Amino acid sequence: MRIIAVFLVLTAVLLSAYQKGDRLSDPISKKLGLEKDRIYVIDFFASWCASCKKELPYLNRFAEREKGKGIEVIGIDVDENVAAGKAFQQALKREHALGFRVLNDPKGEIIKRFDPIGMPAIYIVKNGRVEELILGAKDHIDTLLYEKTEALR
Repeated sequence: MRIIAVFLVLTAVLLSAYQKGDRLSDPISKKLGLEKDRIYVIDFFASWCASCKKELPYLNRFAEREKGKGIEVIGIDVDENVAAGKAFQQALKREHALGFRVLNDPKGEIIKRFDPIGMPAIYIVKNGRVEELILGAKDHIDTLLYEKTEALR
């Protein structure tokens, strides 16, 4: 009986979460400021996420390299304490590890719709459609993102 209950919960989570091939809702696209014919790398992170701290400098390197080439990185800071999240962002900026646009999501309005299983979580979106989903920390995420986005150009 437990197995069935776990299966039903996991199925419900996966059905509500954005997966590869899904279209983002209009309200989410507007909230994120997405435009047609651009590739977006949407990264969910938080100050308490050790893997996020390691990955963000590489993500920033990717953002700097791709600036002006039709690709934009958008960070979604999910810290419930906005002051802590902003302090974390400022520290990263001082270290030149965060130069892309960040939206704060303290009430979980954005992450609730994406509903990733763990963090960091990266969604690659083009024309409102999830093209790739990368869950968990990856070594040299900048190289992996370059490969994934190159195929979408």
